[in-house]
Amino acid sequence: MTSNLSKVFLLAIPLLFLAFKSEGQDIHLSHIHASPTALNPAMNGLFKDQARVIANARSQWNSVTNGYKTVMASADMKLMALNDDFISGGLQIYADRAGDLDFTTTSAALSFSYLKSFDARGRNFLSLGVQNSWVNNSVDYTKIVAFDNIPALESGDILNSINYWDFSAGLGWFYVPSRYDSYYVGFSAFHLNNPNVGFRNAETSENATTLYRRFNLHGGATIRLSPELTIKPSFIFMDQGPHKEITIGSFFRYKTYRRGLHKRPLYFVYLGGWLRSYFESDVAGVDAIVASIKYEYRKLNIAISYDFNISSYRLASVGRGGLELSLIRTFDWARNPRKANKVKCPEM
Repeated sequence: MTSNLSKVFLLAIPLLFLAFKSEGQDIHLSHIHASPTALNPAMNGLFKDQARVIANARSQWNSVTNGYKTVMASADMKLMALNDDFISGGLQIYADRAGDLDFTTTSAALSFSYLKSFDARGRNFLSLGVQNSWVNNSVDYTKIVAFDNIPALESGDILNSINYWDFSAGLGWFYVPSRYDSYYVGFSAFHLNNPNVGFRNAETSENATTLYRRFNLHGGATIRLSPELTIKPSFIFMDQGPHKEITIGSFFRYKTYRRGLHKRPLYFVYLGGWLRSYFESDVAGVDAIVASIKYEYRKLNIAISYDFNISSYRLASVGRGGLELSLIRTFDWARNPRKANKVKCPEM
């Protein structure tokens, strides 16, 4: 297990460098198929190979103001096999920046999950995951433009940087009834310890500013329509305080083949679209249409998407939402290939 942990850290080193040298926002990604561990810590280790690294980058609203820039990176892997069960672990980091005062969030998280098998073929699993995060928020008050002095800033009553610990947990279930079809569903809860995120020195446990707990319900499927065409629907529902949001859509995957006697897959091309809607206490509507394209070759997945804003904010944004890029790479160094591939996880 020690050697496996060292491999996780070695895989994460270049991603750590990438994230801390980049800018970002409070994390909100459209690539629900390319950010599984950000949706749910129970998704750590839920893939066919031994290890996986993921990198996501997003830029939004830059045509209107000093918008959001987000970078997230993660590395997760199976650490230990217990008969037909698995223990998995992962690292996740993200950095984001938003607004004229450069409100910045930087987070580093360590996750563990336990994958419980319900059959000997590894086709039916329940996963439980937990995540511990260290988070820093900071603001650059020197960029405030005002006619008068702000007493709270001069007295030092308002901090420009805070740190807090954040605890999250989740459940995931997946089922692979055949070689070509699979289904999964997950539920996760974030900010379970109600972290204090206030910037005022005078805040106590009685008047602390705490984060709303966020709950995610997500799921998807892989359904083969023909030897060349597969549909991959997915959804996510988020509930945080007074804010609710649902994103639903699908990928369509086209499989190409090598020519010749042995007809083996050469690569996969995905085209997809999602609709994102919001629900508040007094208003509801459709926020954006997300168009996405993905290319898969062996153990590498590259995806690009764009959010087309169609809400009332489009009067300012002119329909321009956010560009997002994702990369997923899996690795397999297991001595026993049959054991490594025993978990027949659904494809995100």
